[in-house]
Amino acid sequence: MDWVAELPGAAARGELVAYFQPQIEVSTGRIVAAEALCRWNHPVLGPISPAEFIAAAEENGVIDEIGAFMLEQGCAFASAAGLPGIQVAINVSALQLAQPDFSARVIAAYERFGLDPAQVTIELTESRPVSDIPEAVAHLARLRDLGSGISIDDFGIGYSSAKQLEALPFTELKIDQSLIREDTEETWNRVATIVAVVRQKGMRIVAEGVETQEQYDRIRESGCDRAQGYFLGMPMPQTEFEAYFAANQRTALPRLARPVSRALAALNLRNLEDLAARRRTEIASLPGVGSKTIALLGAALAAAGLAFAEG
Repeated sequence: MDWVAELPGAAARGELVAYFQPQIEVSTGRIVAAEALCRWNHPVLGPISPAEFIAAAEENGVIDEIGAFMLEQGCAFASAAGLPGIQVAINVSALQLAQPDFSARVIAAYERFGLDPAQVTIELTESRPVSDIPEAVAHLARLRDLGSGISIDDFGIGYSSAKQLEALPFTELKIDQSLIREDTEETWNRVATIVAVVRQKGMRIVAEGVETQEQYDRIRESGCDRAQGYFLGMPMPQTEFEAYFAANQRTALPRLARPVSRALAALNLRNLEDLAARRRTEIASLPGVGSKTIALLGAALAAAGLAFAEG
């Protein structure tokens, strides 16, 4: 079956669905944002990989239709009563930025949903160098001037280069998940270099593809502001995200030595709320935990209105 020919009209037929993946503020452990991700449930073939159908949509001129659908879904998500203060990142293709009315359509969507532009980050995918599109700079500058975030996705590969970083009005950089998943000292040194350079520009730094506690610890140590990945939350429909958000408002643990972080993670203790369910003596018996660590954890619990369990 030629599914590419069925891409036009998929949104109108109700076959496209928006999923949302949580972004965690590393310093606090709170869910502060989500990336809107498009999914296609074909009526005969079932789910089709976004990597396949998004590329096909760009090649066949359907990306603007999909982009319009995701803009509506993302704005609806950001305006939901059950998600106070949550920001949304909406992916935008370079081809969409070539449209003369792109920024006007985005602003119209903000107005329809009553959104503060600061609730939305426009995330640029890497289908082609955006800086080669004259209209792109004007559109992005207009949206940034209104308060929206502008994010460069997949930094470290493809067209997401230092040249793009200089040419466009970015406020956020997303470190490509391949650098996080490779998980070698060489790649972590590269991540640290990226963070140091970008920090000087006053930009927010998001790490993608975080799949383990170890990776989460390393991106904390590297100075990333936010993290995203299966370890922190899978992409999910809005109704599930709202329930997940309500159940997972947690306070991050303070910065700890790596052996202590590993010991706590082995007991599935990843935030202060989990820690408060354990006795002080139990935590003190863990490898690497001494009196200074106990005092640090006790102070962090107290600051959050919590305490070690009695007994």
